[in-house]
Amino acid sequence: MLIRYSLMFFMVISISTSVLALEITPGEWELTVKQNVSGMPVGVPTQKHRECFSDDDPIPTSFLKARQCDVIEQRVRHRTVYFKINCFTEHGSIINEGKIKFSSLKISGNSKTDLGEVAGRTSVLRYKFTGRRIGECSLK
Repeated sequence: MLIRYSLMFFMVISISTSVLALEITPGEWELTVKQNVSGMPVGVPTQKHRECFSDDDPIPTSFLKARQCDVIEQRVRHRTVYFKINCFTEHGSIINEGKIKFSSLKISGNSKTDLGEVAGRTSVLRYKFTGRRIGECSLK
């Protein structure tokens, strides 16, 4: 009986720790995204995107210009979200995976999308982003 209660206690503590570890300041955030494509000499100009984040929705997707993204994997460790998402774009389904680290008013992270073979070469889109909280969520 004591073992059962001890196991339940540790499960509750571990679940609470992973939830509390993120603690995003909810609201609208502005992301600055730098994108490059493997094998391409010229990168894409830096872009800015706005996105609402919360503890329940911490994964950036606006820069992917997707209609819908489904979370395949998500782990939280020390205010960092590791993710893998399947997004649906006008060109089909893509898998994007990466990590994003939150502090109270700033974020940073990176992700990649493997496009497979394009014109006989393996192509990978890599994204590096930074961001800051700009206020309450006004996006619809």
